Amino acid sequence: MSDRPVLDVSHLRTVFDTPTGQVVSVDDVSLSIARGQTLGLVGESGSGKSVTSLSLMRLVERGGGRIDGGTISLKGRDGDVINLATLPEAAMRKVRGRDIAMVFQEPMTSLDPVWSIGAQIAESVRLHQGAGRSRARQQAIEMLRLVGIPAPERRVDDYPHQLSGGMRQRVMIAIALSCRPGLLIADEPTTALDVTIQAQILDLIRRLQAEIGMSVLFITHNLGVVAEIADRVAVMYAGQVVEEAPVAQIFATPLHPYTAGLLASIPGTAKPTADRRLPTIGGAPPSPMSRPAGCRFAPRCPLAVDACLSGVPELTEVAPGHKARCIRWQEVKR
Repeated sequence: MSDRPVLDVSHLRTVFDTPTGQVVSVDDVSLSIARGQTLGLVGESGSGKSVTSLSLMRLVERGGGRIDGGTISLKGRDGDVINLATLPEAAMRKVRGRDIAMVFQEPMTSLDPVWSIGAQIAESVRLHQGAGRSRARQQAIEMLRLVGIPAPERRVDDYPHQLSGGMRQRVMIAIALSCRPGLLIADEPTTALDVTIQAQILDLIRRLQAEIGMSVLFITHNLGVVAEIADRVAVMYAGQVVEEAPVAQIFATPLHPYTAGLLASIPGTAKPTADRRLPTIGGAPPSPMSRPAGCRFAPRCPLAVDACLSGVPELTEVAPGHKARCIRWQEVKR
């Protein structure tokens, strides 16, 4: 059991009930993350990345969604395996922060503006570790020091509006790691930051991961960030994972046309067209309310044939450690 993944998601399905019908936002998603490993989850806006992360945290219900199928197996700190998909909310509150934690994209909307940053870190410590007020404050100071906040003894009493964007993101990481969770979900934690601060946050996550031994699910649309931080990559499109492989294999030999299209459009690596424009993927992702019956990428795919329009391809291991949801994976060229 020691080599069991920290997170093992199998056929996850998340839906939203709307006045015009049911919307399937996450459909048949399977993921696995080993201890100490970083899985990058990439895709266009609206592909289902953030809804997947909120489903794992069981926060999607607060936005009107619900898990409609599948399992979310999390290996807890005691070695027990918990199915988060069916865990009662009272039990889930004990798991959040202790075994699984999340850093959101915009810290200013996630931090409470009327509580000091130290109080917000200490709250997590007191809730999950039963620490007294004095010990929790001291641990908050230590966490601020760990994430690189200067003069933590003084800044512990600051409020979120007194900090820069990069500092607020460090505070969010400090809160998430205050109880040493086995899994950290980072949902586009560097999107709103400049390049220098972005590099510092990535270095911080890597350093803390090495020190704590935690696993990381890193959600982003930036393939450059993925290349820098991830061990494996899962590519999402229209609510499904369409390809998963070690990061080097994804960049060297993509086996799904969508992944190949994303990689071909990266500035600096793409081959310009005759008018020096970057290659693009034609068309647009389908609406969640009207997705194609067959392969969801087929309407935009240069390799699509009649079989792609009717049959729904499975996510299949087509090479060692490399999965693709495509019947023509052997013909994919970057």
